[in-house]
Amino acid sequence: MPRKPTLRDVSVASGLSTYTVSRALSAADGVSPAARAAVLKAASDVGYVPNAVAQQLRKNTRSSVAVITASTSNHYYLELMRGIERTLRRSGRTAVVADIAAEGHYSAESEDAAVQHLIQSRTAGVIATLTLGGRNLDLLQDWDIPVVFVDATPPETARSVPSITTDNRAASLAVGDHLSGHGLHDWLFLAYPARWSTRAPREAGLREAAERHGATVTVLESENDVDSAAAVLGEYLDAAGAPPRALIAGNNPLLQAAWRVLRARDLSVPADVAVIAFDEFPWAPLLDPPLTVLDEHSEQIGVLAAETLTRVIDAQVDAERAGRPATPVYVPEDRREVAFDLVVRRSCGC
Repeated sequence: MPRKPTLRDVSVASGLSTYTVSRALSAADGVSPAARAAVLKAASDVGYVPNAVAQQLRKNTRSSVAVITASTSNHYYLELMRGIERTLRRSGRTAVVADIAAEGHYSAESEDAAVQHLIQSRTAGVIATLTLGGRNLDLLQDWDIPVVFVDATPPETARSVPSITTDNRAASLAVGDHLSGHGLHDWLFLAYPARWSTRAPREAGLREAAERHGATVTVLESENDVDSAAAVLGEYLDAAGAPPRALIAGNNPLLQAAWRVLRARDLSVPADVAVIAFDEFPWAPLLDPPLTVLDEHSEQIGVLAAETLTRVIDAQVDAERAGRPATPVYVPEDRREVAFDLVVRRSCGC
């Protein structure tokens, strides 16, 4: 059977964005008479018949932004969302969360389903906390849905797409330098899988610091949830016979797992094992002993991501009102790194 014409076909034939084409076909505001006439002619030429249900969905666009997370059990996301929501509120927009790694277990199927749903609901934009598959990013770009990555890098094929990140290599160097200052040279890095793009620079920074100070670093990988990490760490300690002198937890869930295992084995922090974790959280100073953390300032990252996305969306709205394509426009300044702080408390031996 012949392929049915799509909205994309009308977009190509008219030279206008799919978003502008959809608004023109549904008689929505913000489309110039010339653009509307061009769209109607192109639709007639290719034989496209609008979908009334899709048109109703389209009317809800530009008011809601999606935040794609990878396990909301990580407190990092709570601070991030606080910054995002506070910033979006100023432009009358709201944020919804799409968790594609529930309880830390990522699946490509969950990512695909989430992106399809976001396109169908015509989200105004996406803030993604992990690197999306190239196909999914292409789909969002086809529908003129802007994307900003936070704590993650865009795919190599999309280097112009905005990202707000921490200099994770430098952060890990700071952690290693601090541990070495305590005379600790046997480090264990409890890490999440490499599909999270921050894993590689964090590991690289620790390895560089270990080489600089004559230390050894063992990387122990786990799934990104408490139970998996506790099981992996427990098995490692059973096999090793003796605990490492320092443990670096890659994030909040892995820290929780490490704390559980160390307590269960009556290992004292920091006398037996010094502990440093990535990402600050409110009760870190209330632990016994208070926890030394690498603070990435996730709330600030959320603010910057929402400000960037708001600017791109507002420019799209202005372009549509002027009858121009609503393709997202990014600038080099949209790629930024946020400063970090090593918050020193007692768990590292200070």
